[in-house]
Amino acid sequence: MKALYILFAGCLLFTACTKNSEGVITQVVTPQYPKITMKGGPNVVFPIGGTYTDPGATSFDSAANKTTDLTPVSQNVNTAEGGVYTVNYHAVNSYGYQTNATRHVLISNYADAADDISGTYKRSTNGVEITVTKVATGLYVVENPGGVANDPNFVFPFYIGFLDRNTFVGTEQNTPLGAMSFKNTSIIRGPGSAVTLKWVVINNSFGTSVRTFNKE
Repeated sequence: MKALYILFAGCLLFTACTKNSEGVITQVVTPQYPKITMKGGPNVVFPIGGTYTDPGATSFDSAANKTTDLTPVSQNVNTAEGGVYTVNYHAVNSYGYQTNATRHVLISNYADAADDISGTYKRSTNGVEITVTKVATGLYVVENPGGVANDPNFVFPFYIGFLDRNTFVGTEQNTPLGAMSFKNTSIIRGPGSAVTLKWVVINNSFGTSVRTFNKE
């Protein structure tokens, strides 16, 4: 009886357990979530005015050793207007574990693949460092988009996309703080390799001031 109790406690801490009709543990199942792989990659750049057809994705259920084709459960791609859009996928495996994944699609005609503003930026008012990482031509991920100090709740990825060398947008995206977008965006290049990015965050958790970030 003691051994059974120890096994049951271990299940609560580390695994999911199944029981038969008499309440006796019959199987110990380690959580295994489906793995979603997006065909064409998680970040796509597509020209303005084209007809976008999402390439889809696959889900691998390791418990059943089965691969399934997926189609998007939602998407907001608008090829008539430059911006960063999302295509969302959802998968459930044979044990009921679920996985969500998002593809980011930049609608833009900007084609300078050599251009790269990636780096560490400091917010001008408080010195907080944020990272900006290039993931495709003209498409970047900004961590801590508000430049908020000492609060991990504000550190999450937000995508910005360039429509030309001097114009970028932060189209509305879902974040841990709810819907978020940027307005009044601007970039100043130089002198040398220096770059300054500016934007106003549109979200109820932020004020209306312009946030300025500098990379030297």
